[in-house]
Amino acid sequence: MIQGLMVFAQKTINSETLKTFNVNEDSKKVNSAYAENMFFGIFGVKHFINALDVNYKGVKSITITSNANPKIKTPVYKALYNQDGTLDMFEISEQIGNALQVKYDYKEGVIAKEVIHYQGKNAILNTFYYNDDKMYIEKPNQKFEIVWLEGNVLLKKVYTENNVGTEDRLMHNCRITRSIGQDINKVCFNDANFKIPLVITDYVPEVDANTLKINLLKGEESQIKSIGTNKFAIVLQGKEKFHISLDKENRIKSFNYLGNPALQEKPIEFTFAYTMF
Repeated sequence: MIQGLMVFAQKTINSETLKTFNVNEDSKKVNSAYAENMFFGIFGVKHFINALDVNYKGVKSITITSNANPKIKTPVYKALYNQDGTLDMFEISEQIGNALQVKYDYKEGVIAKEVIHYQGKNAILNTFYYNDDKMYIEKPNQKFEIVWLEGNVLLKKVYTENNVGTEDRLMHNCRITRSIGQDINKVCFNDANFKIPLVITDYVPEVDANTLKINLLKGEESQIKSIGTNKFAIVLQGKEKFHISLDKENRIKSFNYLGNPALQEKPIEFTFAYTMF
């Protein structure tokens, strides 16, 4: 524990000394927060989905299809789970982003390796280590991350060649990211434990042309709110962007993008299908 606290405060590290595998229940919580609801990260709404406390118990696979192009019948996303509820792998198709497959290997109930394979490129290997409530991720190009939870907010420090690049902290329910001596990003939550209605306020960086000092200016609020029985709306910067429907088991039934007429973007419905153990 003392070693972990000392490392946590350092601007430089020796990553080799952090390659331990001391797993406890806190390690598993961080691990779960890292791997859950990956599909929704594509749309920048993962925090809001986390607030729904979606039920994945007993789920063997999730297949998501969309009506964006009736000629394409292949799923936009597919995930496979292990019997203990951990995520085994997921795939994203080029319909909604860069096509990729991510596969996980586990040890002692937590991720030990993450293999990311983008279409047409070499695989990327991330290796995981643990010390109680801290998760360490060794990445290519001498990058090393320390990841932890405060409430339900996932925070991290990113090191390159053992020198800190960016570092998060949580203050008054706000996740603040610092780099090269300045705060460069700030996201505030009305509840760090992610309960509905969850309201998130993003602060927009503005650089002073004379001093190069970064000022973080308060932007518009975004939120997830109930709009009916098992129905929710996600509002981004003052406009409803997505609707979510849950089934009676609290699993996601559909996720709908409401479109953007100004950009000539049509609504898209994403439908979820499950197989169970």
